[in-house]
Amino acid sequence: MKIISVLFVLVLLGTGTATAQWKKEGERKSVEGFGGHLLIIENPKAFIEEWQKPETPNIKPVSEAKRGDLLGGIVLFAGCKPDAQGNCNAEVDYAVYKPDGNLYAEEKGQPLWKEQAPPAPNIQLSTAVLGIRIEENDPAGEYVVKAKLSDLNAHISFQLETRFRVK
Repeated sequence: MKIISVLFVLVLLGTGTATAQWKKEGERKSVEGFGGHLLIIENPKAFIEEWQKPETPNIKPVSEAKRGDLLGGIVLFAGCKPDAQGNCNAEVDYAVYKPDGNLYAEEKGQPLWKEQAPPAPNIQLSTAVLGIRIEENDPAGEYVVKAKLSDLNAHISFQLETRFRVK
């Protein structure tokens, strides 16, 4: 598996409609108003382009991946605590585990959001997107992706986890 760190600068668009999908799909976690949702999606570049449109983004989490696919580990979040200037100071640590449980790769201290805090209750796409490409020699089985979210202004951290399968 090839891990690619991808950072994107995103604009806050379409967030009101994203709220409905946040509540429908998958598990999410929230601590003291700071919440997050980790998803694995196909074609992260296309997803980000769709996210920036004013229409509802189409979120289709991946549960199975084929070799050669480019996947994205994305975090949707809400409720980061702004500092005196109104900015969030939130980070994400990503870790990917192989089917045998051993750590495959990790990216620490990536910017979840370091911009003006999105207005509550809007959901925002993290600046840091984890790129994952399944290579021909990667083992088949279930991969586990973990994301530790930290709101450094509020001194809150929690971990999210999702999985995908490679045949």
